[in-house]
Amino acid sequence: MKTIDLTTWARRKQYAFFRGFARPHFSLCAEVDCTRLLEELKPAGVAPFNAVLWCLLAAANDVPELRQRLRGDQVIEHAQVHPSVTVPTAEDGFAFCHLSFDPDWASFDRDCRAAFAAAAARAELVDAEGDHWLYLSCLPWVSFSSMSNPVRGPDDCVPRITWGRFAQREGRWKLPVAAQVHHALVDGRHLGRFYAGVERRLAELTA
Repeated sequence: MKTIDLTTWARRKQYAFFRGFARPHFSLCAEVDCTRLLEELKPAGVAPFNAVLWCLLAAANDVPELRQRLRGDQVIEHAQVHPSVTVPTAEDGFAFCHLSFDPDWASFDRDCRAAFAAAAARAELVDAEGDHWLYLSCLPWVSFSSMSNPVRGPDDCVPRITWGRFAQREGRWKLPVAAQVHHALVDGRHLGRFYAGVERRLAELTA
């Protein structure tokens, strides 16, 4: 983790402008191509949920702005951020599952399977401590075109990332991905890099 020098930071003007907003968050939703995931990797045994989660995390960790957080009057940047993800439980409920991101896809996939089962058994909504997280969730019932998430207040700067139901368009499989971020830290161009990274990871993933 490092502390950003606000006096020399390239985004200091944008930061100062949006820092005082009562509602400083913005959301963006875009579709990513996941044809290879569904037509090649899923038949080979890859779990689409785990694969999408890993691709989202890998892409987000490649964008420094998505690893930056507000700490009072300071801005810090984590070396790596990790998933706090919702998992389904009995009786149409869900629980929060907190685990470590592993840049190695196979290792992360194994960790997910054990962590999801444990979280579902506990069925608890317990906040993760710290701010070195990305909050992620899946709405597999809806191929949405917009999405927003609750935040605790204007200083809540942990990105929220949600993905929806796969949809086929003109022979290709598409997946809606929504990202909600704090505008004092993140601009549209940074989310553009994130979405490009998600598609690249989906295209390069192996079974």
